[in-house]
Order: sequence, then C-alpha cells, then structure tokens
Amino acid sequence: MFEEYLQDASAFIEIAQDLTDKPDKRFARRYYRASAFCLAGAIESFVNYVADSFAQAEKLPVHEIAFLNDKKFSPEKGELVQKPEFHRLEDKLKILLKRFVPHFDFQSGMWLWFMELKDLRDSLIHPRQMEDEMTLTQYHTKLDRGMSGLLDLMDCLSKAIFKKHLRKQILDLKPDVS
Repeated sequence: MFEEYLQDASAFIEIAQDLTDKPDKRFARRYYRASAFCLAGAIESFVNYVADSFAQAEKLPVHEIAFLNDKKFSPEKGELVQKPEFHRLEDKLKILLKRFVPHFDFQSGMWLWFMELKDLRDSLIHPRQMEDEMTLTQYHTKLDRGMSGLLDLMDCLSKAIFKKHLRKQILDLKPDVS
C-alpha cells in the first residue's frame, strides 16, 4: 500500500504545480495538502509492513515487535498484552534505524526533511490558525524535500532490513531537491 500512497502523493504534487498559476490558489493548496496526507500514510504503511514482516518471521525480540505494532508488552510476564499502546512514528523509525543502520545520522537531510514533513502533516491535522497561510512555494518546497527524505529513509531501511532497494519505479518518484 505504501507504494500506491507514494504514487498518489507524486501525482497530487504534480497537479498542484499545474494549478499554481491559476487565479484561485485554493485548488493548488488542496492538492498539496492531499499529497502531505498521502506521504504520511506511505511511511506509516511502510513501518507497518516492516513490523508485520518481523512479527510473522519472529526475527526480533517480542518487546520490539510489540512496540512496532503498537501493542503493550508486559516485562513482568514476558508476553504481549492484547491492549493497544500508541507509539510515535519517529520512535518506531528510530528503533529500526538504531538496530539495522547503527551509524545512522539523525542530523542528515533525509531525517530532517522527514521530520519537516511530519511537522507539516501535524500542522494540517491539528491547525492552530483559521486560514491556511502557507504559500504555494512553501508547500512545494516542504513536500519535495519531504518526499525526497521519505524515499531515502525508506530505501535506507529496505536495504538494511530486506537487503534490497525499493523498486525503481518508486525511487524514480524522488524529486530533485538541493
């Protein structure tokens, strides 16, 4: 599912760019916001895919699988408790990165751009102002960097965990950013 979300996000960004020159900027903003939600869904879906893979293969300690799958782990009993326990996405990613990419740089562009995208998504889900004051240029920049960082992060984890890159057609969605 994460691949489809990435493709959707890319298509929405392209549509928004095409609408940027139109007099009514609401339509461009609408597609930029949709792409932000798709990108957020893509990384959530990717992490869930990784977590499910480990749960089926039983290749990680039970407490790490529980954490990745938002389950409660009882250290006293040494077992999973069938009670949901929410864990932040960035914390799940940190667990995976520390285990599989031990020298990962959390000051790298891919991580910082992912966090910027997460902040954008959070600001859209939990707005603090009445109007969307972000310019179309700001949307475009944040979403291009966010998609670039997200694809790099997902590819980094895919190489480390599954020993293969994301599919080429997915990596080809990566925008050129500087």
